[in-house]
Amino acid sequence: MLDMDIINAAMVRQRSETDAVAARKANEANAKKTELNQEDFLTLMITQLKNQDPMKPLDPSQYVGQLAQFSQVSGLAEMNKQITGLTDSLRGNQVLDGAALIGRTIVAEGNNVYLPPVDGDNPRGPHGLIDVPAGASSVQLVVRDSSGATVKTVALDHERGTHAFTWDGTTDAGAAAPAGAYKIEVIAKVGNENVSLKTSVAANVGSVALDPNTGALVLDTDALGELEMSDVERVL
Repeated sequence: MLDMDIINAAMVRQRSETDAVAARKANEANAKKTELNQEDFLTLMITQLKNQDPMKPLDPSQYVGQLAQFSQVSGLAEMNKQITGLTDSLRGNQVLDGAALIGRTIVAEGNNVYLPPVDGDNPRGPHGLIDVPAGASSVQLVVRDSSGATVKTVALDHERGTHAFTWDGTTDAGAAAPAGAYKIEVIAKVGNENVSLKTSVAANVGSVALDPNTGALVLDTDALGELEMSDVERVL
């Protein structure tokens, strides 16, 4: 009676040197890579089939499982390529859509504003919108410089509802305020309390760009500086 272990060992020794070298190269290539592409997967599978133990062939269920894994990996890789392409396309469209806002006026929440230099009779100061709550007996716009000193105080309409406000760029003394950064605040007196209202400021869009970190569309404005497109409340 023949010893099956002896036969098995003899058949393994009969493998060609070419097959053994191919198996070693495939294993080395696999060790150097962090992910397999389609060609790598097929090379390794063929090498595995050629060098399997004739007396202990690969379980068909394992073979099918490997094929299923490859199908999933291949599908995910293709999906990643498609998503990357779609993302690049959407970014390009986002820039084109944003370019249509250049020269337009947008409204966004903010209270840190920039006052430009005097330019003839052109309006200088920021303007925007506020929502006055019910019961307000008075509403005031207060403008402060970078040191916190009050530059201008303007009485606004205290009727309930949405109202526009503006600062003409002058001080309480009537002189032109220096160009630079200012902070505005709208304070409503409701009963015995002073309530700070949300201010939405109008600004002109000078340019647009994509944030390299987040991919968000960023608008460069004259009054509010840089802000994301998601912060825009209105386009005028």
